[in-house]
Amino acid sequence: MSGPPVCGDWLSVARLRFPELLHLHNPDNAQHLVRFYEDDVFVIDNVAYLASEALAAGVSVVILATDSHQRQIHQQLLRFRPDLDCLESLPSSDHYITTDAAEALSQLMIDGSPDEAAFDRTIGKIICEAAAHSTNGFVFVFGEMVALLCAAGNPAAALRLEQHWNHLAQRQRFSLYCVYPLSSFEIQQNLDILTRICAEHTFTVPAESSLYGTAPRND
Repeated sequence: MSGPPVCGDWLSVARLRFPELLHLHNPDNAQHLVRFYEDDVFVIDNVAYLASEALAAGVSVVILATDSHQRQIHQQLLRFRPDLDCLESLPSSDHYITTDAAEALSQLMIDGSPDEAAFDRTIGKIICEAAAHSTNGFVFVFGEMVALLCAAGNPAAALRLEQHWNHLAQRQRFSLYCVYPLSSFEIQQNLDILTRICAEHTFTVPAESSLYGTAPRND
């Protein structure tokens, strides 16, 4: 059974089917997108490409991800844009900020739900600092804190966090790309909350088997 396309082929298909993904670094196209996935290879390649495009345009990037995903995204960035001088200083650059998603969540949660005031103090501050080092004050953000909440069996908290992001977007200029592994959901049991999560986004990208007619990889 075939696996996912190689990076270049993936980007070609993504460009054809979902051009919204390719303009997330554009301040005139600020969006809050969500992708559901079965294989995180797709997520890593996609985020690395989008981050590389943002950095090439002088837009700051914020990565709120697990430590493993941070490392993989950085490795792919080097593949996509070896010509960018700023990559030599990553991941500690002023306009490329990485934060551990679990650690960030620990600063937000009160009684099992993300507190909006705490969110503004921590995440809002990170976005503000990134914007200050962006050539146009705009920021591309990748976040998987919501995925961790769902994986912990707390999708209601993920929904609340998505709402906090939307409130922040009314005050700050950024595009946000969220991801959820399908394994985090009992689809039938969580259908209502899943629908409400999708409604908090401007665009939803389905899982890769829906796009390519392939099953998730097991290797």
